[in-house]
Amino acid sequence: MTNLIKKYESFSPKAYRCPAGVVTIGYGSTKWADGSPIKMGQTITEEKADALLNDYLIKHVRPKIADLNLTPNQQDALESLLYNIGWTAFAKSKCYKAIKAKDWATALKNWDWYSGGGKVLNGLIKRRAEEIGLFFTEIK
Repeated sequence: MTNLIKKYESFSPKAYRCPAGVVTIGYGSTKWADGSPIKMGQTITEEKADALLNDYLIKHVRPKIADLNLTPNQQDALESLLYNIGWTAFAKSKCYKAIKAKDWATALKNWDWYSGGGKVLNGLIKRRAEEIGLFFTEIK
């Protein structure tokens, strides 16, 4: 489900620079499906943006977290985090290691709150809070 990502990325039919300075389009996509970068001046329809988001999740996110045996809520929350911060940053994180070990306290403590290019963004804080709420809802 991409609703959480779409809620916080919002749709933009025209390429723009995100707060981190990266050129994005649609629902925060930084590359086209063929891997070429988004460039200023490019446009996209909402339908194509949906397809681009889903393609990215299928190719670049879901295979990397498939072995974590997540609940649907946990998968949605983690997909949102990974879509925002990227696999490279997450793979090196204490949060990832903790999730693999089912060490929920450490995972919560190390959930990435700041990935707005080093800036504290209110929307990002709300997004992280929602991801955390969704991910940890079923953990006792």
